[in-house]
Amino acid sequence: MIKRYSYFIIFLFLIECSLNPNSKFWTKEKKILVDKKISTVLLSEKKKSLKEFNQNFKISLPKNLINQTNYKLNNDGHINFNANLEKMSKYNFRTISLFSNFEPEMLLDKNYLFYFDSKGSIIKFDNESNVIWKQNHYSKQDKKLQPVLFFGDSGEDLFIADSIANYYVINKNTGNLKWKKKHSSSFNSQIKIFDNRALIIDMENQLRCFSLETGEVIWSVKTQQSLLRSQKKQSLIINNNKVYFTNSIGDVTAVNILDGKIIWQTPTQRNISFGSTYFLKLSDIISDEKSIFVSDNNNQFFSIDLLTGSINWKQNFSSELRPTLIGNYLVTITDNGLLIIMNKLSGQIIRINDLFKNIKEKKKKDYQPIGFLVGKFYIYLSTNNGRILVINFKEGKIEKILKLDNNKLQRPVYFNQSLYIAKDNSIIRLN
Repeated sequence: MIKRYSYFIIFLFLIECSLNPNSKFWTKEKKILVDKKISTVLLSEKKKSLKEFNQNFKISLPKNLINQTNYKLNNDGHINFNANLEKMSKYNFRTISLFSNFEPEMLLDKNYLFYFDSKGSIIKFDNESNVIWKQNHYSKQDKKLQPVLFFGDSGEDLFIADSIANYYVINKNTGNLKWKKKHSSSFNSQIKIFDNRALIIDMENQLRCFSLETGEVIWSVKTQQSLLRSQKKQSLIINNNKVYFTNSIGDVTAVNILDGKIIWQTPTQRNISFGSTYFLKLSDIISDEKSIFVSDNNNQFFSIDLLTGSINWKQNFSSELRPTLIGNYLVTITDNGLLIIMNKLSGQIIRINDLFKNIKEKKKKDYQPIGFLVGKFYIYLSTNNGRILVINFKEGKIEKILKLDNNKLQRPVYFNQSLYIAKDNSIIRLN
């Protein structure tokens, strides 16, 4: 009884700490709770089925990359970040009801961060976490639908598409609306900007190319229509005047960005069983100068040639998480918690670590990986039970498990020497 009462007192204290008496963006800084039960987990020992791998193998960043930051929108690649993550602060808002379905991401621009609340209001914050402006361009009826927003950065403006079939452009400095249009279908996709054009995939499996000036459709590409739907945000990348994207049935397609003509299309799903693949969970696409890397939920990880669409190699594991390229290394974490490092050229697996091996079987289901960043010395992994796992990259071991919440966290984002993580009712800043 005393124990339960103590937990209740702690709960009330945390709620009180999350309030912002000064009505500023961030609440007071507070210490992170560290799960001491499994704060240090040694991973040098492999599963019995993985004995063929060198248990003493250690990996580290190449010397020529150790002090570099490979930073693009939404943190593709690794980051030059090394921090103790001792403190956290929060910005709280009303719960976004479709947060988990659509996986929204923050947009970072120099010293500013852009996000939205449950009514579709767009918020711009500065380096000191002050609100610069807050703008809403929705009717009362649309606000009730709680639109989930996706951002594309064109430099001067933001291109925004949402889960209720709107798309529009606003000025980044003021938040003022330039134009707004209604689409035939809702959106659930990354947005890429190229040469005054916005590229995005709608729920009809069509890649749309919109003019940033007028909102008119320049061209569209329709891939195979199916009852199958992607359970996560669909992915696209731009490389050498071509756009590469996945659709909801697992195809990877290359399109000429200037005229919308299909160059090649490569299926990744074979012998599809309707019952088991109704919801596909493909990873985000990443690429280097020669190849695309992507995983499906049919226990396959692919390397695909950029020019021809032919499959270079594939491995028999799958992951929903965005992989990371570091030199010749390809780093990913599978859905069941295996940290895998591969040679990107051959697909050879160099090392596998079972991150969850020391977690009790009853709790393993709560530790679903959501997204990760590779820092200077550590991998920062978010989970669906409100944890951040700090993993020693060189040694392949968990050094800390930080308890931030009890609900799903999104993929960490690196910004101004801090990690930012979105959840359904707040943005969390570490350090």
